[in-house]
Amino acid sequence: MKRIKNAVALNPLVGTWKCGDGFSDLEISVQFKGDIPSVSVVDKYDDEAPQVFEVLWDAEKGILSFGTLWSTGRFVKYSFMSSPIVGRAGVTFSYTDQELWVRQ
Repeated sequence: MKRIKNAVALNPLVGTWKCGDGFSDLEISVQFKGDIPSVSVVDKYDDEAPQVFEVLWDAEKGILSFGTLWSTGRFVKYSFMSSPIVGRAGVTFSYTDQELWVRQ
C-alpha cells in the first residue's frame, strides 16, 4: 500500500478513475514510469478496451492528454488535470458523434 501512496504523491493522477456522476461504466487507469505515462481504458459494461494513443504528459501544466478509438468508430480526446482536492481530477473531453438525418 505504501508504494501506491508514494506514486500518488509523485503524481496525483496515478490510479484508476471513474466519472463521479455514477452513470458511466468507463474506467481509466493512469500509471507513470518516471516521467513516462501509460493509460489503459475499459468499458466495464462490456469489457471493451479501446485503442489508446498519443499519451502526452505536460509536467509544467500538470495535464495528461490522450486519445481513444472505440470499435464503433467513436474517437474521444481526453485531458486530465489534477485537482487541489485529493482523489479528484478535472477532465475535459471531446468526441465524434453520429446521427441519422432525413431529407425534408
